[in-house]
Amino acid sequence: MKILVLNASPRMQSGNTQIVLTPFLVGAKEAGATIDIVHLAKKKINPCIGCFSCYAKTPGKCIYNDDMDQLTEKIRASDMLALATPLYIDGMTSLAKKVVDRLVTFMDPHFESESGRIRHPLRWNFPQKMFLIAVCGYPGLGNFDSLVLQFKRICENFHSECCGALLRPAIFSILLTRKYPERVKGVLDAIRASGHQLASEGRVATETLDSVALDICSTEELITMANAYWDRELGLKSE
Repeated sequence: MKILVLNASPRMQSGNTQIVLTPFLVGAKEAGATIDIVHLAKKKINPCIGCFSCYAKTPGKCIYNDDMDQLTEKIRASDMLALATPLYIDGMTSLAKKVVDRLVTFMDPHFESESGRIRHPLRWNFPQKMFLIAVCGYPGLGNFDSLVLQFKRICENFHSECCGALLRPAIFSILLTRKYPERVKGVLDAIRASGHQLASEGRVATETLDSVALDICSTEELITMANAYWDRELGLKSE
């Protein structure tokens, strides 16, 4: 299986998204997947301006000559597209959204009805499967609700199967390896198992995804830790 991973973190390898991506990709490679990682922050991708030139004037070709051309070819050659993004204000990063909007070149402008909704047919092959990987600082899976819904709709628009979402809330708690070594190890092992299952079976077991999202510390401890960090950054003295 050829999996194209789009890392949409502006901080790339230094970001919290990479904390999850690293064991996930180890598991996927162990299962025999071929992985291609693209760090979107390194690419020059202009935002879609809705001119519709790619619909009729130059079918399938955007007015911009930028790095999206090469990325489009990578997408067309992949079996699965995995989007990895930190949660920004209940959604994906602007880097990710720019790419999604520019994927309009894959669409034929005509309308068709599918499962009770109007969609565009595809002019080119698109990966048959899509998978979401997301992290956030807040505790609780509910923080990802709007992102997951949007991702499912994106999959529908590109006639691709949504194979699920690996979601890690309270990402900073993974740093508590000295205090909670077994809990942290359990989460990282589950992330690695998720990559293996996705590559070998095409989806990840619910139990595995639940283990990825398990609490490492209490919400109260997380709040205290986060506030103490920002107090230090702001130069505030503890009372």
